[in-house]
Amino acid sequence: MRLLRLRQKNFRNLSTPLFVPGPGLTTIVGGNAQGKTNLLEAIELALGGELRNGMTERIAFGQSEAWLHAEIETQFGNSRLEVKLSREGREHRLNEAPASLRELAQLPGAVLLGPDDLELVLGPPEERRRFLDLLLARFSARYRVMLGQYSRALQQRNAVLKSSFRGRGGEGAGRADAPMLEGKQGGIRAAIGIWNHELVKYGSEILSLRRRMLSRLTPLAREAYRELAPGELKLELSETTEPERFLQALEDNLPEDLQRGATSVGPHRDDLIILLSGREAARYGSRGECRSIALALRLAEHRLLWQHYQEAPLLLVDEWNSELDARRRGALLAYAQSLPQAILAGLETPGAGAVVEIEAGVWSQ
Repeated sequence: MRLLRLRQKNFRNLSTPLFVPGPGLTTIVGGNAQGKTNLLEAIELALGGELRNGMTERIAFGQSEAWLHAEIETQFGNSRLEVKLSREGREHRLNEAPASLRELAQLPGAVLLGPDDLELVLGPPEERRRFLDLLLARFSARYRVMLGQYSRALQQRNAVLKSSFRGRGGEGAGRADAPMLEGKQGGIRAAIGIWNHELVKYGSEILSLRRRMLSRLTPLAREAYRELAPGELKLELSETTEPERFLQALEDNLPEDLQRGATSVGPHRDDLIILLSGREAARYGSRGECRSIALALRLAEHRLLWQHYQEAPLLLVDEWNSELDARRRGALLAYAQSLPQAILAGLETPGAGAVVEIEAGVWSQ
């Protein structure tokens, strides 16, 4: 897939309305806080990607909305994508018609690599769950729907648990209070039972699909890491329950959940364990090793999507040489140069491909 042109208005500090990258490698070069990251994020959002933090933070100061328009070329022809960001959220259009993220996921889109990806290794479990969930949503529109249904059921179950928790005196209540579910509290048991079955209905499939995804992602991540650095990379799911035992686990953990006022088992509590040469990377890996692992995960994501769409997504790399030695930079550049199109951003040029200089949100081509 190729990005033919990007038009923007009121996106962060960007001032130039048009960006036209050529085929092959393009590097956006500029100092800190000049707009390099903003331009990459604008491309990612225009192609249907999802970013951390709220959309309103991407709207230029003093403006009420921002607008992005991308023209792309795929094996099936050219398409036009548009996204409008406002205080109310964002609206997408595909070839002039309203479109959902589900419809945009039919296109290869882009994969964005950046310094923040270090959180995939060193950050909390929700970062790794988000990584798996967003990747799965690219493969399965149903998965995105199931996540939404599961989240709603989880909120409802937790609301019932919290109401029971408050009714028993909050923090001062003990495990012995669990029998209050009898008698007049039978309604709480019934309500929890309803939401248990809703959680299992969607959660069991979420758990199964995550396992299948990891079985495909792991060999690609291992291969990508070998290209970057020595060591054996392994990915494992740390699950609070197995899909077939989810309902029983919810019932077994009810006393604890009542004490905590929250649901303690399920896919919302799971984690992705990253091992390097048999040791947990977050605890024992150096910063350089963790940076390489994060890079390997994103490259594996790109390769997996390439297999899925049968054409390469656009590769976007922010701070392409940050915390990477010569070997890692060389491997990353070799991969980027092998693609129909890749756009890097950094303080310096890699010495190959086209160069676009940016300063205070302004560039010329």
